[in-house]
Amino acid sequence: MFVDTRAAKLECQLYVVFSGKDIAMKGTIHACLIANFLLAPAMAAAQTQQPAPPAERAAKITKEQATKVALEQVPGKVTDVTIERKRGKNVYVVEIQSPDQGEKDVLVDMESGKVIGTE
Repeated sequence: MFVDTRAAKLECQLYVVFSGKDIAMKGTIHACLIANFLLAPAMAAAQTQQPAPPAERAAKITKEQATKVALEQVPGKVTDVTIERKRGKNVYVVEIQSPDQGEKDVLVDMESGKVIGTE
């Protein structure tokens, strides 16, 4: 029986070369997967801890305090609280659904905590 030794050597060398790259590739993939699993919770936590908008950081009162002041002016149920620039001031716009007046927006100055108007 005749065996071509050159072909067998070449096949063996190719297998060794490709096997080495395969092992290195698997190691790289495993390292990336491990890094992803370790970093994913930290990245998720960083995304949920967003800083407050600049206007809210500069506020002297909180949304809760603005809501309380607004409800004293217009009794009802608060449906939304946003920050906007109205009448030249940064204000909390407290949206209230009132049984008597319908939907009202109460503008509470973020610095003084006083109601500067309704819309």
